[in-house]
Amino acid sequence: MSMIIAAFLVTPLLVQAAPAALKAGEPFIKARKQLYAAGWRADPLAHLSSGEYMGLERQLVERGYNEVDSCGEGMSFCIFQYTKADACLRLQTQGEQIRLMKVDRWSNECREREAGEKENMPPADVRYLIQWRSDCELAGECQRTNRFLLKLKKKYAHDPAIMQILKSEN
Repeated sequence: MSMIIAAFLVTPLLVQAAPAALKAGEPFIKARKQLYAAGWRADPLAHLSSGEYMGLERQLVERGYNEVDSCGEGMSFCIFQYTKADACLRLQTQGEQIRLMKVDRWSNECREREAGEKENMPPADVRYLIQWRSDCELAGECQRTNRFLLKLKKKYAHDPAIMQILKSEN
């Protein structure tokens, strides 16, 4: 009897950790669409503990993959963070190009929280813009970041708090 109760208590965690839609080796873009259809959303504070956006992380955020937490070099893996109500989903992919990324593994682990992390932090794409606007002249990429700013202004036109931040970046 106690084993049945224990199995019953563990089952919801497994369902949250391994949505039926996920399959190892599946294209990441397809898996992401299925996750969104099932109600999973990008953790709005993903990447807070990882530092600046570089390389593949930067490409992902520019293309709207705000759930990227970090990407490694060498083995070419990325970690994406999702939430659904109080559940977490940590998805790891393999691949150096977004269109070729494949699902590698996943778990219900929540990302590590920064000490004093605030829930009202700007979303990842806005934090990325702030970072790159300050460095764009050094990198010679101000036109690229200006295009990204325009894209974000359209995306967040309905959010006065985010629009205030974006206006300060002009």
